[in-house]
Amino acid sequence: MNKVELASNFIKQHLHQFQCPICKSNFSEVQSGALICVNHHSFNIAKKGSLFFLNNPVNTEYTTEMLSYRNQFLTAGFFNPMLEEVISKISGNFILDAGCGEGTTTKWMASHFNGDFVGLDISKPAINIAGSGVAPEPYPLFMVGDLAQLPFADQGLTTIVNILSPANYQEFDRTLAAGGELIKVIPGNHYLSELRQLVYPDGEHATYDNAPVKNHFIEHYDHVEFTKVNYKFPLNEQLFTALFNMTPLTWQAKDRKAAILQDGLKEITAEFEIGVVRR
Repeated sequence: MNKVELASNFIKQHLHQFQCPICKSNFSEVQSGALICVNHHSFNIAKKGSLFFLNNPVNTEYTTEMLSYRNQFLTAGFFNPMLEEVISKISGNFILDAGCGEGTTTKWMASHFNGDFVGLDISKPAINIAGSGVAPEPYPLFMVGDLAQLPFADQGLTTIVNILSPANYQEFDRTLAAGGELIKVIPGNHYLSELRQLVYPDGEHATYDNAPVKNHFIEHYDHVEFTKVNYKFPLNEQLFTALFNMTPLTWQAKDRKAAILQDGLKEITAEFEIGVVRR
């Protein structure tokens, strides 16, 4: 089957769990490569098997080049130990990777956990990369969409995973089913600390405090179980170049790029705090 057929079959299996983001009504059918709601709003499935749920494209600072470097770095396994911890906390079978970027996390989880995965991101270039290449098996569905208007029915999702990405807790609450879980991954205070020290040896960017993000999460939910994951990831020249080019941490240091790449790093700290909320 081609990607349009794979995506169509995926959607048909979960049709009742989707919702039209325009009129908030149910989807009624998947026909001729299009998802159609009861009020006849139609969304075509692209040749790469992805869906576009935005009225207008949204320009972000995440360029195709930056996302390609991110894909290279994550495919090398940088997130894998963290993702192993994430999937150990999943109990559902219809899982949204909210803010999935170029899809590496979604594909990894889909290949290591027995469930149906959807990757959603607001960046069309990100989803274009996610849908490129040979269709993975098992097949995750990718879509361009807004976290503020999730195309899912009330309580339509069994699990929401939100990895180093903005969140919309109101929509997460609406779409998460009873008995489901929200798994949010935030960077630890020492995340990429070696790169931070190399790029910003002093000043406001020299250190990182995750308290604002963590406290906002805790304020919204009464009971959050946190697990910390910390490890070192080895780097070579190619991976360090990819790391430098994929992270917003270096955006203000582009004028020093050549010198920083020449200095290089042999390893980088991966530190995460994984918060789980169960309904």
